[in-house]
Amino acid sequence: MSGNGPAEMLLRRSSSRLAWLGLALVAAASLAPLLFEPRPVAWVLPFSSAAVSFAAKAAVVAVMLAALGLRAAADRRSEPWALPLVTLFAALAAFMTALHWYALDVSEPLAAWQRDLYFGILNHTADPPHVFRPLPYGFTRTLERLTGDWVFSFLAYRWFFCFWFVWASYRFARRWYGMAASLLPVGAAAALYPLSIRWYWGQLTDPVNHALFVLALIYVVEERWLLLAATLALAVPAKETALLVVPAAFASAWCAGGMRLRVVLGVFVKTAALGGVGLAAFLAVRLPLGWRPGNESMNGLPGLMIGANLGLGEPIATSTVPLSENYVHPAVFVGVFLPFIAWGWRRVDVQLKAVILTLTPLLLFSNLCFGWMYESRNYMPLVPLLATTALAGVPRAARRER
Repeated sequence: MSGNGPAEMLLRRSSSRLAWLGLALVAAASLAPLLFEPRPVAWVLPFSSAAVSFAAKAAVVAVMLAALGLRAAADRRSEPWALPLVTLFAALAAFMTALHWYALDVSEPLAAWQRDLYFGILNHTADPPHVFRPLPYGFTRTLERLTGDWVFSFLAYRWFFCFWFVWASYRFARRWYGMAASLLPVGAAAALYPLSIRWYWGQLTDPVNHALFVLALIYVVEERWLLLAATLALAVPAKETALLVVPAAFASAWCAGGMRLRVVLGVFVKTAALGGVGLAAFLAVRLPLGWRPGNESMNGLPGLMIGANLGLGEPIATSTVPLSENYVHPAVFVGVFLPFIAWGWRRVDVQLKAVILTLTPLLLFSNLCFGWMYESRNYMPLVPLLATTALAGVPRAARRER
C-alpha cells in the first residue's frame, strides 16, 4: 500500500494504536447510554420511514465491516492471508450468531426473558449478578438508538464480538504457531460452541466477555500492561470473572522475568496496579447500585454452590438439568485437552505454562462456587488457551512453530 493520505497513515499505525482506538470506541458506545440515558428506559420507537431504517442499519454494518477491514490491513504486515482469514472469522461469527438465534432466540419464553433482563439491567432493577454486568447492554442499547430495531441490534452486537473472540483465539495461538496450526484452537472453539449454549437462556454477556477475555490473554503473554489494564477495565463490567486474568498476568510475568529482585519488584508493582484497575471497574458498576460485599451480591444466593454442583448435602439451589451435566461439561471443555497438554508439556512456553496453571483452576473453582458447572459458556475463554497449549502435544508434522 502506498501513499501518505489519512487512510494510509491510519493503516500504517501500530497494532497498539489500533487496539487503543477499538477499546475507546467500544467504551464510548457502551457507556454513553449507561451514563446519560434518563430512566425509566423503554423501547426505542422504530423509524417511520423504511428507507431511513435501512440506511441506519446499513451504516452500522458498514462501520463494523470497516473495523474488520482495518484489522485485516494491520495484520497484513505479519499475516499474508489476513483478508481471507478475517473473512473466514466473520463467516464463522455469523454461523455462531445464527446458531444462537435458532437454538435460543426464536423461543418466545426465552426471548421474553431476554427482553426483561435487557430493561432490568438498563433500569437497574435486575437481580444480581446480571445487574452488575451492564457493558454489553449499553453497547446494544446504542445500536438500538441508532437503528430503532432491537432484534437487529442484539444480532449485530453478537456477531461483532463473536468475530473478535474468534480473531483473538487465532492471534493468541499465532504467537507460537504457524497459520494452519493456529486455526485449530479456532476450530475447537467453533466445535464446542453449540454445547456451550446448551443450558443457558441467551443473555448478552458472553460475546464481549469472551472477546475481551482472550484479548487480555494476548496482552498478558505480550506483557503489554497498559493495553491489558484498559482491556480489563472494559471486561470487568461485562463479567467479573475477568479479574482472574490478574493473577495469571502476575504468574506469566514472573516466570518470564526470572527471580531477579528488580524484575520481581517490577512484576509486583505492575500487577498491583492492574489489580487496582480491575477493582475500580468492579466497584464502579456496583457501589452506585448499593452493592455491599457478600455472596448474595455475587449470584443472588446465600451461600456457595459447591454442594449443589457436586450433588452433596442439601442444595441451596435446584436445577432441572441432570446432575451428570455438572461433570460432563468440565470434562469436555477442559478434560479432552489435558492428555495432549501433558504429552507436550516440556515443549510448552513458560508463559503459557504459567497462565494455564493459574487461570484454569481459578476459573473452574469460580464456576463451582458461584455458578453451575454445566454452564460451559463460562469455559469458552479457556478453550483457546487449552487448545493452544495442547498443540505442543500433537506430532510436529501437524504443526509449524514460528
